[in-house]
Amino acid sequence: MSTHIRGGEPRARDGRSDEDREPQSGPQSIPRAVLLTGFLITALGGLTGIAAVVSALTGLAGGGEDQQGAAPPSPATTTGTAMVRIQYPQQAAPVRHHQKVYGVAVIPPHHSLWLASHKKGESALYLLGRAHIVKQGTGRTDPSSWDACPQIGDFPAQRGASFEIVAALVPDDVSDYLLGATTYTGGKLVPAKAGADVAGLVSDRLPPGTDTAHQTSVWVTLDRGGENCATG
Repeated sequence: MSTHIRGGEPRARDGRSDEDREPQSGPQSIPRAVLLTGFLITALGGLTGIAAVVSALTGLAGGGEDQQGAAPPSPATTTGTAMVRIQYPQQAAPVRHHQKVYGVAVIPPHHSLWLASHKKGESALYLLGRAHIVKQGTGRTDPSSWDACPQIGDFPAQRGASFEIVAALVPDDVSDYLLGATTYTGGKLVPAKAGADVAGLVSDRLPPGTDTAHQTSVWVTLDRGGENCATG
């Protein structure tokens, strides 16, 4: 099967054949929808992944924003302005199955703060959802306060296991895309509340465009069931 997209034009205007031209590569040649589609397929796999991608892409169809040349945000986009910090739980702390997590952050425009979880010794990364902004800050000297109550691991099967809780900045369009993605039965891939059927979207990487230069994390130990998500 031919690998050429177009036929009938063996040479371009500059006189070079297709084989002589340098291939176009890099983020600017990959539409955002393609990156997100690949992310969801990697995360879910098989027919479930394909069905979820079709459902998620419905909201993008006809939008006209994901054209070739629209490069995904890179970590450099937020350099010098972003900051993310987890204040609770602290390093090596015992946590419950549904664990309150909070901290402070300087969140650049067009970004949202997300949490993910990673079990020690495993490559799977669980996207746990978007953090809630408790108090909107105005900058580095007045950061925003945030909190969340994600599900950590599988209790009691993983009691005593160590988990890394990751907080990272994700572009708003990617965030909205993930929050709207569903399985073929209509279930949310990222749950809106603790105890939802889907505990988190699983992948081997953070979402496209994540600001990995400013992410932070803390290691905790799953100790008890239940939850400690009360406010105040």
